[in-house]
Amino acid sequence: MKVPEPMRSLPSPKPIPFSGNLDEWLHMLETIAESSTNMIVVTDSERRIKWVNAMYTKVTGWSLAECQGRRPNEFLHGPKTDPQELARLSGFLRQGLSASGFELVNYRKSGEHYVVAMNIEPIRDSAGKVYAYLSIQSDVSERRELEWQTRKLNKRLKEAQRLARLGWIETDRTTGESRWSDEVYRLLGLPPDQTSRGLAELLAFSHADDLDAIGMTCEEAYESGHEISLEFRVTGAHGGRRWVRCRGLPTSEANRYLEPETWSVQDITFYKSRFEEKARHNDELSQQVSERTKKLEASNTALEEFSYALSHDLRTPLRHVASFAELLREELEQGKLDTATQYAERIVSGARQMQGLIEAMLSFAQLGRASLRVGPLDLGAQIREIATSLEADSATQCIQWRIADDLPVVQADPILMGEVWVNLLNNALKYAKHRPIAEVEIGWDVSQEGWTVFVRDNGIGFDTLHAGKLFGMFERLHRDKRFEGLGVGLALVRQIVESHGGRIWADSAPDHGATFFVFLPFAIPISSPARTQSNLLPNATGPGH
Repeated sequence: MKVPEPMRSLPSPKPIPFSGNLDEWLHMLETIAESSTNMIVVTDSERRIKWVNAMYTKVTGWSLAECQGRRPNEFLHGPKTDPQELARLSGFLRQGLSASGFELVNYRKSGEHYVVAMNIEPIRDSAGKVYAYLSIQSDVSERRELEWQTRKLNKRLKEAQRLARLGWIETDRTTGESRWSDEVYRLLGLPPDQTSRGLAELLAFSHADDLDAIGMTCEEAYESGHEISLEFRVTGAHGGRRWVRCRGLPTSEANRYLEPETWSVQDITFYKSRFEEKARHNDELSQQVSERTKKLEASNTALEEFSYALSHDLRTPLRHVASFAELLREELEQGKLDTATQYAERIVSGARQMQGLIEAMLSFAQLGRASLRVGPLDLGAQIREIATSLEADSATQCIQWRIADDLPVVQADPILMGEVWVNLLNNALKYAKHRPIAEVEIGWDVSQEGWTVFVRDNGIGFDTLHAGKLFGMFERLHRDKRFEGLGVGLALVRQIVESHGGRIWADSAPDHGATFFVFLPFAIPISSPARTQSNLLPNATGPGH
């Protein structure tokens, strides 16, 4: 290892002209050198050790007797000794030159290596011939270890700063010069240079909307002396926008506070993005809470509907049953069996009506909790099967079916979707029963979002002015006793369709039939919309007939 500068702690002796006996010269030198804090080694012209001082023995463990007559490379050098540095040193000595500022890794007698810094001067006789070498050495292991640890620490610090995207701005109060660290240049996409750059130069890249807040924060800090923390946006040379946090402590001078001499500069874009993401997540949670609140309100509305049904619709058939039961008892007491039989039939009819109403209510209430079992469903096959079954139940009615041959295959729950077509086709037949021929047409259309299937009849139709009551629980637009019903079917139909992510509406005119439209998306969404009247298309609803 070569030292960049000559070691100032080790004096470089001048070439010494010598005449006389070397042993006498060494005896004289020994008296002087024993008190030195440096290691002193004297070798002959062949570099065999002639003498070492006590400090040399203390550092290396080798005594004078163990060293005399031996060359240093015979016992001092080892695996960590740099052969190139050794060759360079030998070159100097072979030419009779002074060797100054050399460092080598040598080994103690214990086998432990150490770093030695040395200056070697040739000693010449009166004829100028090299007679011996004087080497003044110093153990610099601790110093070099400290320097190595410092370099290692600085390297780790720079790596930590790089990973933390942490840079700095330093200002020299004496010269007024400022400089950025490499991280600040990297953040802005600029190549590092030696230009004087401070906070003002960094703010030149900041967003104009942030400057007022920066100025106010700095003014307050220069009055109070408190730490300054600035967060602002910058646009780099590459056009990318980043978030930056600068921190510094104002410098106190003459009872006033000045701009900090050192600013930390950190890229907090990732932190800001996560913060904004969390804010968006909180907004989404708030939206979910709001949606669930709406669904809860819708559920409460449904409960109110059921309460109304229990207090009104169920009360009527129950009152009839109780009244006819009382009459039945009176007739039986008087032995009037014929009249009693009529009352009994009335009781049975009322009980059946009440049973049907209760079952319809349970079906409607439980539908929202039922899990959809979605799969490919051939609408043509399903609708034709339902039509055949309904026609068998209406043997006295003349029916003309017009079912499209190419009805699509959709993704749906076959059982629930079957309830949709049962109700719609049954309604079509029921409200066309007064016609000589009940005409029912089923067709379809396709859009970018999904399929629209329609059911059209030639029944009595309805007035769209009253469409606001459609698809509600127990709602019926027709009170004609010829058309029996509970007002539950279309409410169930709407619930089923919406649970598939679709919608239902209708168009009609009095005495001109009605057309129901059912839209089913290509793919069922994960969550279905809440059951509210706002889900119905305006001016596109159908009769709860």
